[in-house]
Amino acid sequence: MELKKYKLGEILDVTRGASLSGEYYATEGDYIRLTCGNFDYQNNCFKENTSKDNLYYIGEFRSEFLMKKGDIITPLTEQAIGLLGSTAIIPESGKYIQSQDIAKIVCKEDLLDKDFAFYLISSTIVKQQLSAAAQQTKIRHTSPDKIKDCIVWIPKLTEQKCIGKLLRTLDSKIELNRAINQNL
Repeated sequence: MELKKYKLGEILDVTRGASLSGEYYATEGDYIRLTCGNFDYQNNCFKENTSKDNLYYIGEFRSEFLMKKGDIITPLTEQAIGLLGSTAIIPESGKYIQSQDIAKIVCKEDLLDKDFAFYLISSTIVKQQLSAAAQQTKIRHTSPDKIKDCIVWIPKLTEQKCIGKLLRTLDSKIELNRAINQNL
């Protein structure tokens, strides 16, 4: 398998979310603001945030920040060690608002498979680069530009699609087994 070297910014785009005013946080509403609490970084998947009761947002926001099912997100703030470089996939369209601590990953489809990208962002090589470039000491931060500066080596698109599909299938099986174990 031949690998080609890229900066992530050459094969994907990274956008920061909206700055949402706290005066519009609410306990009920139509839209939920995404936070770092939406990342199950140990299992690299999306989780509903149950750590706060004011997760709804009732203020105005631009439609570009309303997430769609299948969008890939990654945190820009490390509120727990290991969070930077985690990824999650939005489970439902029209429900979640991308806040400023959350980055949206958009693949250049002719160069990068979406499933492959999900695992690439959360790979050790990318996480190490993000950790090394993170700012602050207590709560560390990264930025869309620092994500785009990460260096990766990737195979051709056809191989990415096979790898991404295989990893997604394995994750689905693991998730199903977890659910079965919970019921038992």
